[in-house]
Amino acid sequence: MSILLVWMMIGVSLMIYLACRYLDLIESELSGCSYVRDNQLNFSSAGFLGRLLRTCLASNMLMMPGIFVRRGVADASEISRFPRRIKIKMLISWGGLMASTILFFVLHNILKF
Repeated sequence: MSILLVWMMIGVSLMIYLACRYLDLIESELSGCSYVRDNQLNFSSAGFLGRLLRTCLASNMLMMPGIFVRRGVADASEISRFPRRIKIKMLISWGGLMASTILFFVLHNILKF
């Protein structure tokens, strides 16, 4: 259980780093996506947590682009042109964070009984 908490903390730390370092680049590269623009408008006044949330939401869009393109809130050409190095960092940190969180709750419920 404690190793999952460590992985969750690493995932959160990586997302914080990405939010501080790359959020402006991420939003400029995905400026044609209404999903990113709307999140920027909604959460820009939320301070640091807003930056972190916008980074996580952009990572979610990059992880499952088909859903967002079908709904018409993302531009497929911008997603395909997105810088590969940043995309890999975002997907690893967001995917690791989600996987460790899900595993934590599943194992917690299994071991509770």
